[in-house]
Amino acid sequence: MKKIGSLFLTVCLVLSIGGCARVPRPAVSSLPPVSPLPPSQAASLGFYHVVSKGETLYRIAKTYQVDLPELMRVNGIQDAGRLETGQELLIPRAGSLPSLGEPSGPLAEEAIHGIVGPKSPAYGWETITVHHSGTLRGNARLFHRDHLRRRMGGLFYHFVIGNGDGFPDGAIEAGWRWKKQVKANRPHDVQICLIGDFSRQEVSEAQLGSLVKLIRILRNEYGIPLTHIRQHRDIKNKHTECPGRNFPFYRLLTLLTAGGGSGRR
Repeated sequence: MKKIGSLFLTVCLVLSIGGCARVPRPAVSSLPPVSPLPPSQAASLGFYHVVSKGETLYRIAKTYQVDLPELMRVNGIQDAGRLETGQELLIPRAGSLPSLGEPSGPLAEEAIHGIVGPKSPAYGWETITVHHSGTLRGNARLFHRDHLRRRMGGLFYHFVIGNGDGFPDGAIEAGWRWKKQVKANRPHDVQICLIGDFSRQEVSEAQLGSLVKLIRILRNEYGIPLTHIRQHRDIKNKHTECPGRNFPFYRLLTLLTAGGGSGRR
């Protein structure tokens, strides 16, 4: 029995070294719809959106560029005004958020500003740490469940950026820590996770574009110096490859420099 226990612990340790997050089950893109859909639509299902406090069905439909009547029909909603916090909405045919992954434009900046929200006077952010999930797929909801099981207090990251497998490529989701303005495990440090294993694959252009714009907005809001943008592996005594050998960190810094901003250099 002792040998079996030791072997189990060893396997768990090996699995945990590769990345920051794990996906315990298939991504939500494989879940069935709330109500029947024609095969042509069912084949292109995207993901489930969890309604946050104050969100409206109209705003959600506009964010994901889905027709409001279609969003209501797919989710069996009769009254667009009856939406509950925590409710899960199937976003039909959601493969991407084009404006978030393309070069900067008013819609993209507005969308990301809406995700980040107004500057909070309650907490001062001073650094930004970039992670990869170490998984090929996933989303904030799955990572939240995994992190709860690992006794991490729920989703570790403040922001998660999708790769198109479980969450749209380049889409950004704010986690509960950002919404409540609380640290993860390092004071004043914003944690951003890109879904993917960048020791085995490349960062998508949509993800990188969204990351650049998200960091620009955070720098502008909180005056974060460019020198305070770092990779997870740059933290002292952190024995990890995160965010992976293929992560284009210096390209990220170049893009941030070219983009300007009011953050201190």
